[in-house]
Amino acid sequence: MNVVEEIVKNKKKTLTELKKTKSTSQIRKEAIDYVSTKNNKFRFQEILKDKNSTKLIAEYKPASPSQGDISTLKPEDVIPLYDKNNVDMISVLTEESYFKSNLNNFKKATTLTEKPILRKDFVIDKYMLYEAAANNASAALLITGVCPDIEDYLNTCYDLGLDAIVECHTLDDIEQVVDYNPKIIGVNNRNFNDLSINLETTKNLREYVPNYLISESGVKTLNDAEKLKSYGADALLIGTSLLKNNNDTEIVEFINKLDNILKS
Repeated sequence: MNVVEEIVKNKKKTLTELKKTKSTSQIRKEAIDYVSTKNNKFRFQEILKDKNSTKLIAEYKPASPSQGDISTLKPEDVIPLYDKNNVDMISVLTEESYFKSNLNNFKKATTLTEKPILRKDFVIDKYMLYEAAANNASAALLITGVCPDIEDYLNTCYDLGLDAIVECHTLDDIEQVVDYNPKIIGVNNRNFNDLSINLETTKNLREYVPNYLISESGVKTLNDAEKLKSYGADALLIGTSLLKNNNDTEIVEFINKLDNILKS
């Protein structure tokens, strides 16, 4: 069993327990009621429409399967830095077992910024989309090979005013979803089987992405960011390289250096 399979197994157990305290119909109603009060929907797409620069999605995650523990900083330490500096959108992990985060961290983040936030997790049940919408998410991640039905879940996201980022790793992944016309595809440069990184994945798949492309994983240096920009990514999602130094000043410095590259 690889890491992703282990995460999905744990997620199924967590959802079973959650549904004992709040049913799917209850969380769905909460989501629909909340969304009915929102004026700003599909905010990731609105930002990505601006083609004058490559956008930065800064991520909050305390740990990851490939890196182990990354940072001891809390959302209240990090999100205000993202809010006040040159970050276009924010991503918050909510997976508990390997990324050591949770939905409470996401809820906290939404109180600390008005920038659009992606709930990043391994979505295997619409319950998780309703949770995201009910807690002021702007977007949700749908991973090919993990999400049970990309087309159906895409439609649910659209009904909830959520941008769906459909994560693909291969050309085959893209070909499986392209007929659904996903507005945003996230190309993950990480191989889920051995956790290795290949930035050329973004370059090789760019021409097959019909709309917006977010390049995920693998930016370790400013040169990496410049390379992915040159490959035609509309946005870069960066987490570990921002947080690994566990230091406010260095986070802000790296954001500013990235901004100089992405906006030039």
